[in-house]
Amino acid sequence: MISITDEARERLGKFLTDNKASRQIRVFYPTSGCGGDGQLSLTVDAPKDEDFSVTIGDIVYCISKDLQDVTGSVKIDFKDVGRDSGFVVDTEKILPPFESSDCGGCSGCC
Repeated sequence: MISITDEARERLGKFLTDNKASRQIRVFYPTSGCGGDGQLSLTVDAPKDEDFSVTIGDIVYCISKDLQDVTGSVKIDFKDVGRDSGFVVDTEKILPPFESSDCGGCSGCC
């Protein structure tokens, strides 16, 4: 299951409109670069056959069925905390950090 708060839905809709982007959002687990802190991310991407998808308002949200088995329900929110404001994807289950030796070219975090 995917849900989204009213605040996040409004901000995401405005972002997509302002950037003339497709109204299709994928919830995904980034597995490269620095981090590995068990946080999901959002990107513009169309649903695939192996995805669970839901339309909320005029935006289609999708997540791979395999990932949703790991995450359980996900909730998209927007946190307005000054410089660190942005979208947050909370999960029903705690995600394990990914294991990667690829630092993705970050500057000094590895």
